[in-house]
Amino acid sequence: MITLPSSPSCWLQRWLLRAVTVSTLTTVGLLLGVVPNLQPVSFDLSFDMAAYAQAVSAQEVQSYARSVLAIEPIRMTAYNKIKEITGSDEVPPVACHRPSSLSNLPENIRDIAIDYCNQAIAIVESNDLTITRFNQITIAHQSDSELASRIQQAINRIQQGG
Repeated sequence: MITLPSSPSCWLQRWLLRAVTVSTLTTVGLLLGVVPNLQPVSFDLSFDMAAYAQAVSAQEVQSYARSVLAIEPIRMTAYNKIKEITGSDEVPPVACHRPSSLSNLPENIRDIAIDYCNQAIAIVESNDLTITRFNQITIAHQSDSELASRIQQAINRIQQGG
């Protein structure tokens, strides 16, 4: 069960960032095999391969933040559709980079997962990032509090119309 921090906007921003990060990493794996195994309910990550980012420019932070915000509604829609189909609050694990995890899903769920993956990749690329670079930034921000703060500030500015 996920517990919510006291501030709804803080919770939403952290949750959005985490959810989109996890979802996008999973999506990238469909094409590159660099993505973690996804457990959507717990947001646990286990990386098969690590990619480390060099310094992240201000433009890359902006592109990353725009991507995260654009992907989140699509991720939530896919997640909710799968939840509805399964009739459960627990969504089956999806690892886009592992064909067996997709092939083990019922066809209607697999189609939703693949569609989500394709849309997320297109969003990242439309924001002038490669999937590899998006992945690198995602991994780096998990251990770099300064980078995480820069990303959060960019998300806040975008949400405020700036």
